[in-house]
Order: sequence, then structure tokens, then C-alpha cells
Amino acid sequence: MGYTNIPKNTNDAIDAVVDIDNRQLSQGSGGINTHKWEDWHWLLAESAMWTSYRVILVLYREAYANKKTITMAERAIVKQTLQAAREYSGHGVTGHRLFLKIAAHGDTQDWNIANIKLGTPLAKKPALAQGDSPVALQPVVNIKTVLSNEMVLTVENPQTPGKLALPKGMKFSKVYRYVGALAPKSTADFDFYGNAKRGKLAVNFDGIDLSGTTKLFVWFFARYESNKGELGQAGGWVSKQILS
Repeated sequence: MGYTNIPKNTNDAIDAVVDIDNRQLSQGSGGINTHKWEDWHWLLAESAMWTSYRVILVLYREAYANKKTITMAERAIVKQTLQAAREYSGHGVTGHRLFLKIAAHGDTQDWNIANIKLGTPLAKKPALAQGDSPVALQPVVNIKTVLSNEMVLTVENPQTPGKLALPKGMKFSKVYRYVGALAPKSTADFDFYGNAKRGKLAVNFDGIDLSGTTKLFVWFFARYESNKGELGQAGGWVSKQILS
């Protein structure tokens, strides 16, 4: 599976390497100073190796897209770098199984960015038409605005990344919250906060003492509730420091 996760088209392949690198270097579920690659159970060396492929490819990204300005030698570098990335991340004998790790430990947005379907709920379309079941859908929470004592969240539809409309058959995007100095251990540590309206939710921290010297952070995740009252899986966690 992993060997073919980087697209065959060179321009698409370069974009994929860059997008995955951006994702793996983004904040992990443990909050500040953690990374997605840790959530995926990548090693630090694996993360660094992926970034090294990205660094090389972006040097030739614009020239390759143009095609008229790239030399044969530069084309060869791009081809060799993409081949190395494919073999490093998924070769049957020597590969590091990076995409298999994303499939096992990632969330829906990770799978979409890395083009992973096999082994995930994306392998087949959720049977919403038959049962309005949210079980395979994990909404994506983004923290869009951070203000004093307030944050504004968006909740995206995993079937249509970037869109906030509820999937067919869903009644609510339910948002859960945890506040603390240390990361939560599981979703059981979270409390329900509220339902996103049209994919947006303003969150305040009234009643929480923010005057101390200890930095407090907030973690969020969301899950869908169907028209029939069935709760779906928890989506990936996001976190930010709370501003007093």
C-alpha cells in the first residue's frame, strides 16, 4: 500500500511530499512542542528524512511545473528524490512503512492528506444512505482565532475537506474540551462543550482561573451525532495555549 501512496504524476508527487511534510511537522495531540509524526509513531530520523526529500523537491518545484526552464540534470534529481521517498516510505523489503503507520495511528485528515484508504474507514464510503451512521466519519476541528479568554473553532466535513456543512444524515457536530497544564490521557478526560453552528463555535474560558504563572492549554475534538441519535468516532485532537 505505502509504496504507491505518492502519486505517479511528478507535479502531484512533489505537492504530496510537501503536504505530508507540513502535516507531520504540525502540532501533535500532546499540544505545544509535540508533532504529528509522533502521533503516527514515526521516529525522529524518519521525520527528518521526509523533510530532507521535501527540501530538495521544493528547489525544483516551480521549474518542473514550468517544464521549459528545468534541465535534464534537474529532472533527474527530482526523479531520484521521489524514487528515494517512495522506497524509504513503503518499499516491501527496505521501507520504513511510514504510510502504514499513518493508516494505523492517523486521523481522517491525515489519511486524506497522505491519500490513504486501505486499512481505514476511507476504504469505502460510509453507509449514510442506509443508516445515517456516523461511525466512520471523524470531523476535523481547527482553531481559527485565539483571543484573550476566547477561541473560535471550525469543524470541517472529512468527506469534503475545507467545507463546514454537516455530512448527509448528521444532526450535530459535537465539540468536546479539556483544559490543563498537561495533555489529557484519553477522550474520557474531555467534557462536552457545545454543538458547532454551521461549522463554527466560539469557546470562552469563563470560570477558569488564568491568573496563575502555570500555562494552561486547551484540547478539543469533535464527533458527529446522526439524526437518529447515534454518536460517531472522536476526531483528532487540536490544542492551543489559553491567553488570559
